[in-house]
Amino acid sequence: MASIDSTVKIPLHLIQARRMRHFYLLLMIFFMIVLILWVGIPILMAVMWSLVDPKNPWSYPNIFPPSFSLAQWKFVFDYTNIGRALRTSYSLAPLAVLLSLVLSLPTSYVLGRKRIPGKKLFMLVVLLPIIMPGMVVALFLSRVFAAFGLSQTFFGLVLAHTLMSIPYMIRVMTTSFQAIPQDVIDAAENLGANTFVKIRDIFLPMIRPGLLAGMIFAFTVSIEEFNLTFIIGTPTFETIPTILYSFMGYNFVRTNASVVALLMMTPNIIMLFIVERFLKSDYLAASLGKM
Repeated sequence: MASIDSTVKIPLHLIQARRMRHFYLLLMIFFMIVLILWVGIPILMAVMWSLVDPKNPWSYPNIFPPSFSLAQWKFVFDYTNIGRALRTSYSLAPLAVLLSLVLSLPTSYVLGRKRIPGKKLFMLVVLLPIIMPGMVVALFLSRVFAAFGLSQTFFGLVLAHTLMSIPYMIRVMTTSFQAIPQDVIDAAENLGANTFVKIRDIFLPMIRPGLLAGMIFAFTVSIEEFNLTFIIGTPTFETIPTILYSFMGYNFVRTNASVVALLMMTPNIIMLFIVERFLKSDYLAASLGKM
């Protein structure tokens, strides 16, 4: 009986595909490790520092605190204005997001859909607040705000947080407007769609992911903004970052700072996960121009 060759030759393209899958798997594992080291460990350390028992301090060479307690949380809520700061921060942020949205939407449409002279220069000017140091921007704006009587006012803080949020909103939404296919708009115009119909059925559904992303950026920037709040608002108004920075400096109180940092960070993380789940189901609808 003739011998049968049991060796099976695997096509080259299947071998290459298998190698690419292994490469992507190793790359994903690498980035997961980096993410854990870069984000997970600092958050874990903040949680442990916020639960340190004052009667049993945590110091080297102990890997974990000797005992846990809520005393640090009680101290922050009893002896600081954290309650008022939370109310101020979460009142400022939604108003700043709403105002930046109203101002950024028409600007982003023009930058994303129209050909205007000096567009690149205008985009550079818009992004200057992101590039420049925050304290420098705050010091210059404080003179302008003082001249118009906006210092030490809630409206002044809303306006300041809006100015810092607008660059992020415009940058994200301009990209969203640019990504809309012109063929879709032309087809709608050929079918007799007016401006209102195009905005309702084409533009808004298709820029929704970018709109939500811009709102997340604006909200986070407002919650974490310290420089403008410190220069323009204090001591009349305090936000979470101003309370956090009071525990820093030469007399760095790590335990209390960890409590305030978690209070500032946790709502943002929760909101990010909620919006992320919504965006996953929304991208397909946005790409098809559906609500």
